[in-house]
Amino acid sequence: MMLLEIVVAAAEAIQASLPLFAGLILGAALLLLFERFLAGRVSFAVKRVLYALFLLGGLGAGLFFAWKIRWLCDDAFISFRYSRNFARGDGLVFNPGEWVEGYTNFLWTLVLGLLAKVRVSIPHAGLFGNLASYALAIVFVALVVRKASPKGAIVPFAALGLAASRPFYTFASSGLETMPAAMLVAVGMWASLRKNGAFGAGLAFVAAALTRPDHLLLYGCMGLALVAEDLVHHKERPFWKRLDLRRYLAYGAPLVLLYVPYFLWRWRAYGDFFPNTYYAKSGNLTYWSQGLIYATHFLFTSGAAIWLPLFLFVLSGRARNRSETRLRIFALLSLLVYGRYVVKVGGDFMEHRFFISLLPILAASTEIALRYRLREAALPVRALLGSAAALAVALAVLPVRVLKPYEKRWNLAEENTFYPLKSVFPLESGSTYAGMGQRIHKLFVARGLKPRLSIDCIGLVGWYADLPIVDAYGLANRRIAHKPIEKRGRPGHEKRGTLEDFLAEGAVVDLGNPWGDKYKEKTRANIDGSSFHFLRWDPEVVKVLRAVKGAQLPDPARDITTLTRTGTRNEILDALEFYQVFLERHPDREKLLGELRARLGEVADFEGSLPPGAVIRGAGLRIEKARRSGATGKSLLVSLPDAGDHMGTLEIDLGVLARPELRFALGGRSSPGLRVELVVDGAALRTARPRVDRKLVPEAWQIQDLQGRRATLRIVDEDKAPGMGLYVDGIHWSGGTKDDVRARLRSGTSANAVDLFRAARTELPDSDPDVVAFAARFSVIYSFDDVFPAGSEVTGTAFGKVPTTGPTGNQQEVTGFLGRAFVNGYHGGDAAKGKLVLPLMPLDGQPVHVLVAGGKDCQKTYVGLEVDGRVVARACGKNDEILRPTELSTSAYAGKQGRVVIVDESAGNWAHVLADDVLVLNAEKLKTN
Repeated sequence: MMLLEIVVAAAEAIQASLPLFAGLILGAALLLLFERFLAGRVSFAVKRVLYALFLLGGLGAGLFFAWKIRWLCDDAFISFRYSRNFARGDGLVFNPGEWVEGYTNFLWTLVLGLLAKVRVSIPHAGLFGNLASYALAIVFVALVVRKASPKGAIVPFAALGLAASRPFYTFASSGLETMPAAMLVAVGMWASLRKNGAFGAGLAFVAAALTRPDHLLLYGCMGLALVAEDLVHHKERPFWKRLDLRRYLAYGAPLVLLYVPYFLWRWRAYGDFFPNTYYAKSGNLTYWSQGLIYATHFLFTSGAAIWLPLFLFVLSGRARNRSETRLRIFALLSLLVYGRYVVKVGGDFMEHRFFISLLPILAASTEIALRYRLREAALPVRALLGSAAALAVALAVLPVRVLKPYEKRWNLAEENTFYPLKSVFPLESGSTYAGMGQRIHKLFVARGLKPRLSIDCIGLVGWYADLPIVDAYGLANRRIAHKPIEKRGRPGHEKRGTLEDFLAEGAVVDLGNPWGDKYKEKTRANIDGSSFHFLRWDPEVVKVLRAVKGAQLPDPARDITTLTRTGTRNEILDALEFYQVFLERHPDREKLLGELRARLGEVADFEGSLPPGAVIRGAGLRIEKARRSGATGKSLLVSLPDAGDHMGTLEIDLGVLARPELRFALGGRSSPGLRVELVVDGAALRTARPRVDRKLVPEAWQIQDLQGRRATLRIVDEDKAPGMGLYVDGIHWSGGTKDDVRARLRSGTSANAVDLFRAARTELPDSDPDVVAFAARFSVIYSFDDVFPAGSEVTGTAFGKVPTTGPTGNQQEVTGFLGRAFVNGYHGGDAAKGKLVLPLMPLDGQPVHVLVAGGKDCQKTYVGLEVDGRVVARACGKNDEILRPTELSTSAYAGKQGRVVIVDESAGNWAHVLADDVLVLNAEKLKTN
């Protein structure tokens, strides 16, 4: 499907440029006729002058086109940073002291580093070095054609076509090694045509391989072409006498003398057999599907769909001379070997880039073979070949664009549109990444700080910021590069470091939000209008930045104090895990963590281990690392799934009871054999049994009457029936402090009543007297624990007939709902549609509070407020199954009737909506309070 899209898009682009295309065909045809007309009418010297004039004209036009779209891409600045560190004396490293080979252009990077040692600007050297390489590539293609063609060439068609080819002149800047490598390939072809040129050809191709390692394939192709040439010619000689071993030794000498020592050095220096980028891009894997997309895009946007068949046709036939044979075989082998390699690895995310080095080879060999064919063919065949040649040249220079500026499609991008140069002197990039890097440098480095930064756009940001960097895509980071690919996507961008990777690599700050929405504000800093996030608290950074006027920095002590007063136990447990890492370098770390632990009142949270002194019997009970609705943290105690006859008992010594209340979360199927008991003096004085399957619900035991007595908590699974078991989590002491949720319920405060009511229902049963009393503050409470509210209307199939207690079908785990069940629009999967209309209610200006998850298309999958038959407010999910609080405003409709509607009108991806816990506060009772 994508291949067809590319073909259609290319055809549409050509159709839109038909006048230009026709003009180019006419121009190419006239040039062919012009050369044919002058062929026997002017001297060889005049032909040579005309050839040079055409070459200079084409070169000038190409340089004009290249300068017009001049750019330096983000990836180029990765190499620039290696070069700068080399010039500073740190070696070829991205971060000083860390030998990770995050470049694949040794020679190019080394040359830029050597120039930097004599105070040449690296970005300027990269820009003008590319332009010079472009010019030299075209010149050497022209020289190759003139030397290997039948005598008398007047128009350098291959050079002109190459100069005006949009793929080729696009990479005449960029700062990448792409054009220098292509230039060295052209030099290698030219050197192979010279007398005793094997050593020069080998040197050029080895230099190309030092510039791009995959060009070893082209080195090998030329070596095979030399051997094949000897076998094809002089067939009258015995086989062993055809082979010119001295020439092969001369060709192989640069590989042995230069490349092998370099390879051994880099292997020892960097410690990996291949460059780190090989591992980052999983070069050992095949990616044929993307490679076919890359090749199809190249064929139909470079004119290759026409000139490549012409190339294959004219290269067939008898051998003419040694030079022509050598180039013909080299071109065919390069197309098959190198072209196959590019397709195999999936190409690149930059359009055309990996095929650029093939263009000089194919252009020169096509023109040479075509000239021989035209000289040898009869008039009708010459006319046909001439017409095909004119069409091929026209298509080669016709700019066919199927990608819009800044567009990423088919895992490809027209990269030059992302990184234009606004100015050359002084150098100024048009990319926002450049400004980002400059702000980071001003923010940290200018103040004497060097915190380690984790980021994915490491080129421009890394160059201008000049901070130690953890590369999120792994190009310059060994740990991330060696991770497995989880899902194929845009080449070079398929591996991404996690928060754990960034922390393990010592990152301190990040421009994104690495800890997620939950801790966004607790990690965010704002200095001089620039925002960033701390991955971990750093005393040195905080000390310096705190002195900046107007600085906004994280305040863990304040946040922890607030959290211990108002947070739910689940929030505090999550926060404890967060702050254990975040406060790693904080001088008061243990004191702050102690406040959280004291608030937790932990007896057993089962976060990876049992509490000290706990005794477990039988194989039925175990700790499971999973997130389950109603549980806290990342692990819980389970005896499910149970195939039967798996029973067990866990006993926890509580010591002398000193607190007035013990709470925990319990789930599973109801059975006399499944229970939690408080045992005092051998008797079970409190017992709780599971009430809700697949979800844990709160239990709370008032034990004031037992204080001062020694007790044991016993968790029991004695049910032998298959599928019978329980879940237990969050066993903790509570009560006795003003910050406890029960104390806050009883205090009568109405501030944050919705949050308090929801928090209470995560720690206390719905039937708890204090919860019931506080519920009277609400005029509407739809908990969806058993059935839809009376008077509701359900249409379609998406929402089923009753609320669900968990995921349906292949749905992901659902979290964030309260009570036993929730409204689930996934009955029948994303394809199902439906609508749930809740009963009418009077609107008094109080917002409607609701928990929402599912798709993020608020026009088709949403929870809405309907007034007078019109939806006036909407809320939707974030393409996940996490129910989050939101509200629908009713302030503009006070005094009217309205109702909540839950709608699924979509059938695409994430085409469903989830909802729970619709709450509306009673305005009159708020006034009373």
